[in-house]
Amino acid sequence: MDHAARPGQTPERLGFFTDAVFAIAMTLLVIEIPRPEGKDFDTTDGNSKSQAAAHLWHFLVHEAGSFYSYLLAFLVLWIIWRQHHTMLDRISHVPGPMMMLHFPLLLLTGFLPFATTIMGHYPDNPLAALLFGLVVLLLMLCRSGIQSQANRHGVLSSPAQEPAQRLDSAISWLVTAYWGLTLLLAWWTPWVQLLWFLSGAIAQALTPFLRPYLAKTRPHPTPPPLTTG
Repeated sequence: MDHAARPGQTPERLGFFTDAVFAIAMTLLVIEIPRPEGKDFDTTDGNSKSQAAAHLWHFLVHEAGSFYSYLLAFLVLWIIWRQHHTMLDRISHVPGPMMMLHFPLLLLTGFLPFATTIMGHYPDNPLAALLFGLVVLLLMLCRSGIQSQANRHGVLSSPAQEPAQRLDSAISWLVTAYWGLTLLLAWWTPWVQLLWFLSGAIAQALTPFLRPYLAKTRPHPTPPPLTTG
């Protein structure tokens, strides 16, 4: 089968653009964290070093939710970007459905800093956590859909890539399901955010159990020999 990429379907060009969007979104996460402003944080004649340090310490403690949200969002984007980068290295071209799924994927990636800022500023507001969790869930659904598209015949650059891609796709869907289940708790308890931090650990824990079943090369049918007569 011809694996030559058609114009507009090259993994390289898509990878460059995706990398740029993810990089900008990950940078915006830290830009949205509030900065300490005012004379209370300076050492002046009326403000000693200990007082300035105390004011700064209270500010940092008050913004703990922002730092937590930043770390969680950065971790989510890092994991999705790494999986996406690995997947693009395995395929020879980008089919139409996979290209279409990149629109909501990148749209949600650009929107995530906004949802992260809201959750960081209002960590006790259940709607803030629900908004953040929903954006990430939709991101994971897009990511899993793209992973599944990479399993289709004719997309992988080599049959040897099939076992690893099949394993990554299954883990992606299972982690997405885990995130969706934890999202049901977001309205009732803010501690659900701690469960979200475990998403990466869940993926690592599932890998050794799923690898024996999914990371095996499937036999491809051998075409019948040509006969003459």
